[in-house]
Amino acid sequence: MNYNPNGHYYQNQQFNNQPNEQSIRQLLLQNQIEIGKKQQRKEIIKAGILLGTCLILYLLIQTLMSQALVTLGFSDAYHSSKAFQYGFNVIAVHLTSMMLPFLALALILKKNFVSPFFPTQRLDKKDTFAWIGFGMSCCIAANYATSFVISFTKNVLGYELKQNGYGGPDSIISCVILVVSTVIIPAICEEIALRCCALGVLKKFGKGFAIFAVSIVFGLMHGNAVQFIFAFGVGLALAYITIKTNNIIPAMIVHGLNNGISVISEIIQYATNEKIANTVTVVIFYIWMIVGVVSIIYLGTTKKFKQEKQQRHLADNSFFVKLLCLAPGLFIPFVMLLSLTAQYITKV
Repeated sequence: MNYNPNGHYYQNQQFNNQPNEQSIRQLLLQNQIEIGKKQQRKEIIKAGILLGTCLILYLLIQTLMSQALVTLGFSDAYHSSKAFQYGFNVIAVHLTSMMLPFLALALILKKNFVSPFFPTQRLDKKDTFAWIGFGMSCCIAANYATSFVISFTKNVLGYELKQNGYGGPDSIISCVILVVSTVIIPAICEEIALRCCALGVLKKFGKGFAIFAVSIVFGLMHGNAVQFIFAFGVGLALAYITIKTNNIIPAMIVHGLNNGISVISEIIQYATNEKIANTVTVVIFYIWMIVGVVSIIYLGTTKKFKQEKQQRHLADNSFFVKLLCLAPGLFIPFVMLLSLTAQYITKV
């Protein structure tokens, strides 16, 4: 401060300006943060709309191809041959209806990717086996949770929730095609579509959000509420494993092994009887539960579950806000899910 002839002290002009400059800088920072949050919300809304479009196209293309089947006169062949059904499922559902829309999504939003489209980071063999065991234990847990919901709905609420399916094989050839169409192709195509394309697009908005959001999409893709519950649980595990390992291969293996349990049951039932098939399925479940417990202990003791400490970006919206931004794009697929579910609900 300086002294003037009137006997008053006054502050230096530069000193007076300091609080104002600091306030201005703070206001500018807050404005930049708000602009960043608004931009992120716009990007998530856009991603949600495109994801919803992928789901709509997934169902629409299947419907059109089924109609083309009738138009071309292959309807009788389809209903009389399991091998034809399984083969058509590969072409209509996975290679066309699923892969094309989601690959287009990845191409349109390629700037969103913050990691390789097809993650293949090198993994230790022990870690790979452990993550597979962990994934299978999650699949079994999701299976039991779904069974509980079905039982509760039937015994308490008086409604039976059924699942759609193609039925078991009726020949050796159909057994082989069943393995290809239910174990191999879905494990590759669904993981590329969901855990490469969709997860890659959403990962920039936060790993936790991406895992949760992609699992919702995976659930909606399965077409009814019963399968949504199971697919959502499995989707959480597969997306989490992909994020933690930065490798898509373990998720593909888990996906194939999980689908393989039902395929083995159906093939054994075709070759022997339902009782033996159910016994084998239960044994497989118990084996994977034991392997899963060992895997979880290993991953826990080696600190593989440990979360990396990441400082949250100031312009990052909250988890709940990001979900709200995603919701409009998934509204129509959700309505379609409810509509399709109504076809599988019967009064007991």
